[in-house]
Amino acid sequence: MGKFEGVYAAMVTPLNSKLKVDEDGLRYEVDFLIAKHVHGLVVLGTVGEFPYITVEEKKKIIDIVVEQTGGRVPVIVCTSSMGTDEVILLSKYAKDSGANGLMIALPLYYPLSDGDVFNHYYTISKAVNLPIILYDFPALTHLDMSLALICRLSSLDSVVGIKVTAAAEKAQEVIKTVKKKDFSVFMGTSFLLLNILEWGGVGIIDPLPCVAPKEVVSIYDNFKKGNMEKAAQLQQRLYKLMPLLTAPVQSPMVKEAMHQLGHPIQPYVKRPLPQITKEQKKIVRQSLLDMKLIKTKVR
Repeated sequence: MGKFEGVYAAMVTPLNSKLKVDEDGLRYEVDFLIAKHVHGLVVLGTVGEFPYITVEEKKKIIDIVVEQTGGRVPVIVCTSSMGTDEVILLSKYAKDSGANGLMIALPLYYPLSDGDVFNHYYTISKAVNLPIILYDFPALTHLDMSLALICRLSSLDSVVGIKVTAAAEKAQEVIKTVKKKDFSVFMGTSFLLLNILEWGGVGIIDPLPCVAPKEVVSIYDNFKKGNMEKAAQLQQRLYKLMPLLTAPVQSPMVKEAMHQLGHPIQPYVKRPLPQITKEQKKIVRQSLLDMKLIKTKVR
């Protein structure tokens, strides 16, 4: 598949009212995103609710997404888990299923040294022959990848990039510091897509393309064509959707937005995540109205 770059949609995991994986919704989501020209799919990330999905469910989701994608775009599977052994188990499964790459966050719960973290990724890279994108999200993992650690990890053949979630300065520092050729630096928010491209990064991995794929992809396309003024205008307009991603838990907001846009996706989330509230539904609706993605007034 070559270098990972562009607009990668962080997929939600559609669930039914019994909180089981909605296979039809998941297949629909794959086809919808590809039809809107995203450059790749990322499954089982933060907005995909991976900490609360069982291993068997994860295997089912991986199989469905890879099969439905059918090689049309790269599929990156987030195989993050509490321990190295389970990450390896899921990563091997993803590889056997036909995934194109892995995205792996730091293990949760215990404090770990840089050496511990390096050994975690080193062990995974030796066990599974797939490209790895590091996932730096200290607000949730409570472990912060230092620049020195990122540089050390980039020396591993399998490590081909990093997703930096919302930390603009850190993304800039990684781009300046990591010397590995074709090391892909992604931002974790579409609100900084134009910025990361201007700094020398490659794109975003974010759930916002699930809501406004045409608008997000258009920013990337206009940047690549040198239409900077148009790209900046589109980027500015995208800020109207900021309320969707400022909630502590984003997945119900993104799912609700998709639902209100007419997609067969319900806003149910895995327990113990809180289900969406009436007030949050109003916030979603107003954001979609402000963006002119829907026309119906808020009741």
